[in-house]
Amino acid sequence: MHLSTLYAALAAGIICTAARPKTPHSRMMLNSVKIRQQGIISSGGASVFLESGILAQAILDTIAQYPENNARASDEQYLAAVLDEASKPSRNATFLATRPLDRFLLASGIDRASRSGIRVSAATTAASEAIKASLSLQIRNPDGGFWYYVYPNWSYLDGMVSVLPYMAALPQPNETDIDLQISLLQSHCKIANSSLLVHGYDWSRKAAWANSVTGGSPYVWGRSLGWFLAGMVQTYEALNCANTGYRPICSHIRNSTIQISSALVEYADPTTGAWWQLPAFPGRPGNYLESSSTALFIFSFLKGLRIGLIPAPSKMFKEAAIRAYLYAVHSFVVDLGHGNGTIGYGGTVAVCSLNSTATYEYYTTQPIAPNSLLGEAAFILASLEVEKLSP
Repeated sequence: MHLSTLYAALAAGIICTAARPKTPHSRMMLNSVKIRQQGIISSGGASVFLESGILAQAILDTIAQYPENNARASDEQYLAAVLDEASKPSRNATFLATRPLDRFLLASGIDRASRSGIRVSAATTAASEAIKASLSLQIRNPDGGFWYYVYPNWSYLDGMVSVLPYMAALPQPNETDIDLQISLLQSHCKIANSSLLVHGYDWSRKAAWANSVTGGSPYVWGRSLGWFLAGMVQTYEALNCANTGYRPICSHIRNSTIQISSALVEYADPTTGAWWQLPAFPGRPGNYLESSSTALFIFSFLKGLRIGLIPAPSKMFKEAAIRAYLYAVHSFVVDLGHGNGTIGYGGTVAVCSLNSTATYEYYTTQPIAPNSLLGEAAFILASLEVEKLSP
């Protein structure tokens, strides 16, 4: 069978069997998250801002895509509870400026919920205002790059999914600053002979893992690159780039997204279509196919195509996304067998930090976290994009 014919068959199969079951996979996963009380009962993990923020985005996108669903009122109530729980430590701007950049994804969720008419508590609204005030207090390296967290002069790809779309949605976005954050990460993190980016960089070059020239870390980590790519897509949309004339920031985001996405297509596993925990080392001993990064790449490819960020004639991105999604549905999604339709999501690595050895062995031996919100919410977002392809 010709490759394009094979992909067409895969696409038809997904639309018929994966994206359009009796209950869509996006709804099945969201219902399961709610049954497990995830986001309301804190995971206690270091990534709680990110977990709550990406779950909020997934719930809001589900409501927007299926506004007549009879679960809407329940979804809105659940979202308000998630935002309220995540906002509890988020009332002081000075303190918040020392927290990870992930906090801005939470603020985006609060602001979008309010704009959508979803009732949030006064305390949650106050948290959003405090997070907004913390932006001007954000610590930077001498070149102006945001620190991701408290580690001096360390900048991560991870934070861009949170801070850049937030900055882009402000009434008067600082496009120069947005462009600077992207440029600094690219200049320090780009690997040789590819458009892929490593996990982060240390401007001071003092970290044990830092490249002596660029300050970059040694390895491309799938999920951090997934956050970065999703951040590019969300920022492009927030800046309304598709409906305005030429702007340097829009051109920069478009070129960067296409280059990274093109490289990722080449690194997808040829057998499954999924992506590896360390994408630049496919099949190497210890490496494995990772579910959260795979879902983020699917989401970014398909939404990028839908909003005009990635040129529509580029069929390879849609084909790659569909093939990876088919694998995710059949291999990462798990029927928990409880008889109530609940499903799980496996294959998601726990937190990987540059506050570590950042070695190959470090990345490939971190725990796998079943039913992690970082994977589940990314899968909901990917599923919603696939479901939009359905006739």
